Amino acid sequence: MYGYNYFTDENGKELAVNMNTGEVTDAIIITVPVGTTVRTPEQQKAYKEFKAHEAKTFFRRKMMDELGYFYFVLCEHKLGKLSAETAARLIYLCTYLDYNKNFMLTQRQHMKKSDLQEVLGLSTGTTFKFWKEVNPQYIIEDVDGLKLISDDITRGTITDSKKSYQRFYIDAIRKVYLETKPTRHRHLGYVYQILPFINFEYNIICWNPEEKVLDNINPLTVAEFCGFIGYNAGDYKKLLKLYRQITFEINNQREYFLTFVMNEADAEHIRIFVNPRIIYSGSDYKKVEVLGAFTKCE
Repeated sequence: MYGYNYFTDENGKELAVNMNTGEVTDAIIITVPVGTTVRTPEQQKAYKEFKAHEAKTFFRRKMMDELGYFYFVLCEHKLGKLSAETAARLIYLCTYLDYNKNFMLTQRQHMKKSDLQEVLGLSTGTTFKFWKEVNPQYIIEDVDGLKLISDDITRGTITDSKKSYQRFYIDAIRKVYLETKPTRHRHLGYVYQILPFINFEYNIICWNPEEKVLDNINPLTVAEFCGFIGYNAGDYKKLLKLYRQITFEINNQREYFLTFVMNEADAEHIRIFVNPRIIYSGSDYKKVEVLGAFTKCE
């Protein structure tokens, strides 16, 4: 093996000396066929790191092919100072962000405040109410146009590795917003507002969002979910029916925005699953591809 000298000590033990570092390690001298690949420990470590990087790159490429472009929202961010419908409209509006936090109608055309009503598809009065809530906490208007000022929402590279972010996927967010009546926008916003409870790996709404072992996830019950959004827990069946009506079409397949999965026909055993085409930041998309079968409409 290149880079090493070999010898046998006085006890008959085979050793190898690294010619660059002088480090002595145990060795076993064997004869192998011509053409066999043999790696030093350093080479083996480098090879494993390369394969891990290659797998990560493949995963990211597959995610991009499957889910498309995205922006980031700090997972601790609750959008709590906004009404649920305004939260939904802000999340939709952020699909128009460029990498400098400008809202853009096209690559070259900045979005103006006067464009909001048409972009959001709202009445004049509702658009005014939206602007009153988001300005200046989230959005301001400067000489160029509308600009996002919240550091909790960004598009591009995340510089603070100590903070956790969820990815929001632009294509699906636009589709579900545009296919949902304005009177039901708040039901999109309810989910965005409980972002800190969405599990990173499996998209289950739960108490331990960073848990990676499926069996250890502690899901919110439907009653607890109702409590968070201010809904009467006794009417949970009505809520389930309403969310079953919030769907969108993507890749020629109609899917649910939110899915309720149950093993038994009572509220305590219902699990709530957010469509990963909307939000997903896990390490392995295959994990949610299986659960994603529940998001498809029949």
